[in-house]
Amino acid sequence: MQIDAGLNTVNKNLAKAVEKITVTKPSRAYSLCVKADALRFAKMYKESVQTYLQAIMMDRNETKAYFGLAMSYKYLKDYNKAVNTLLRLVELDDSNDEYFFEIGVCYLSNGEPAKAIEYLIKAILINRENLEAQIQLAIAHELVDEPDLSLMIYNKLIETNPEFLKAYYNKAAMLMGMEDFMEASRTFFQLIKRNPDYYKAYLGIAMSFDKMAKYKDAIRYYKKFLELKQFSEDAIFARGRINELREKYFSRDHKFTVIE
Repeated sequence: MQIDAGLNTVNKNLAKAVEKITVTKPSRAYSLCVKADALRFAKMYKESVQTYLQAIMMDRNETKAYFGLAMSYKYLKDYNKAVNTLLRLVELDDSNDEYFFEIGVCYLSNGEPAKAIEYLIKAILINRENLEAQIQLAIAHELVDEPDLSLMIYNKLIETNPEFLKAYYNKAAMLMGMEDFMEASRTFFQLIKRNPDYYKAYLGIAMSFDKMAKYKDAIRYYKKFLELKQFSEDAIFARGRINELREKYFSRDHKFTVIE
């Protein structure tokens, strides 16, 4: 009897607790954001813009709506509107590194790397683990003709995050642009040591050797690239270049001529 009485008390307490539980109904603004997000993910960017704007009209402080609106403007390549929307968002919340990062990306996409630097630095100061912001910052410094700063960022990224392969690739590509093909090839080799399937690195090595007139090695790495990526626009280039080099530097008995 005492056990039954105890169970009855527990059941009564549970019943009272259930009565007090209320499910918060999502706001109209939030519901519109969910709909707009679905449109954006379906790449219906113009339609999503209208829905995000409706959400903002319902609630001027709905950060989710501002961010989604900015991303839709970004994908529509209306970078000025994207930046203005993100700046409004920063007024509401200046502690989110993603907002500053996206402003920087929009400025970069709009051909304004100097402006991008300011916001990318802010993103990194908020979150030093934002590796993508650091990559974009390196690109921005390169675009404003500050290659030493770019290299410093790439080297630091490689040192502190050796598995972040994009840092190796971007550094090597930048070195190729600076015509430092030897150092570029070394960096590409570091990359494939980390990931032997990183096919773009083999193409980079081949092109670096090609530029250094190391044609035998160039052909070898063009072939390695084709083994991994035989169906692509770059594959068409690689095959064509192999044929050109063979025709120019092979003798009739199919042996390489000596290249000094």
